[in-house]
Amino acid sequence: LADSPYEILILFDEVTLAVVLSQFKEYARIHSEVHIRVTSFPAGENLRDIRQTHLNLLIKISGVVTRRTGVFPQLRHVKMDCSQCGSILGPFIQSPFSGALPYITSCPDCKGKGPFTLNTEQTIYRNYQKLTLQESPGSVPPGRLPRTKDIILLGDLIDSARPGEEIEVTGIYRHNYDISLNK
Repeated sequence: LADSPYEILILFDEVTLAVVLSQFKEYARIHSEVHIRVTSFPAGENLRDIRQTHLNLLIKISGVVTRRTGVFPQLRHVKMDCSQCGSILGPFIQSPFSGALPYITSCPDCKGKGPFTLNTEQTIYRNYQKLTLQESPGSVPPGRLPRTKDIILLGDLIDSARPGEEIEVTGIYRHNYDISLNK
């Protein structure tokens, strides 16, 4: 689980949903997903010690929430329109960690090479929120500034923490590419 958490958590979610649906037949009308939450993860890291070796691993960190954004839409199941023939392509499943639109080489109907535009009416979105987590005041070495990390909350975890609260987060440490940092 700690070494390849994304694939394992998806598998846990699928199996758990199957078990829930076998016990409660009408559950699919209420929610289409079930998510496993990892609690009491044994290996905790200091926010200051998180490095590239932790990328794509399940980690547990703690700190104080200093900032919380509003709730924003994020692409989930993307549908695209062919500008040449007007046909609708997709749905393309969008990873929660990818900000790029799917790359389409040609339209299967007219064999045209695009351009393709996002069909905003038929695309399905999910909610997300960003928190800024800062080292707890007691864990900052003397004479040093506290370090921060951004945390992305999805689904039912949105609005689960407020600024000023000290929290413990268990999740997958991911890298989000920002082109403005590489200019």
